[in-house]
Amino acid sequence: MAAVPPAVSNTAQSIQPVFKRVQQEGTHDCAAACIAMICGRSLAEVTQVAIEKGRPKHGPYWITEDLVAMIFAHYSFVSTTYKPIGKGIVDLPDVAIVMVDYNPETECGRHVVFVRDQSNLKQIKQYFIDPADWIEPSLHVRNDFATLQPAWYIGVHPMKQPAKTGK
Repeated sequence: MAAVPPAVSNTAQSIQPVFKRVQQEGTHDCAAACIAMICGRSLAEVTQVAIEKGRPKHGPYWITEDLVAMIFAHYSFVSTTYKPIGKGIVDLPDVAIVMVDYNPETECGRHVVFVRDQSNLKQIKQYFIDPADWIEPSLHVRNDFATLQPAWYIGVHPMKQPAKTGK
């Protein structure tokens, strides 16, 4: 298990997240809900793009990191492959989709969005936005990193736009 900071209870209720939370609707669409949050889209729109990019319309399915990358590219974002979290959230980029509650035996977990908001360097905020449809509203934005047991992540950032030449 990855090392995590000592926070074990959620104290993030007062944080105004930089992304609007999108709630997952089923047991397999947490990654799509996370993509929707980061891209500012609806879950239905991201699901449609996933289907257009090769995800089956009806289950069973698994959203691979290649499909994640294709969906993000559709919305002008770049994403990495899954990377292990070794030292804890210090390993994470400022925006990432993080696999939590990971079971190495089944190689399954669920996804949340990680944000390191550095807009105020005197008070950097780090938190997860959890798309789970079964959790209490007080846990939608959370910083109880040890409780969620983050294991893997996919880093995300906007694509660089080509320089304008002036002609």
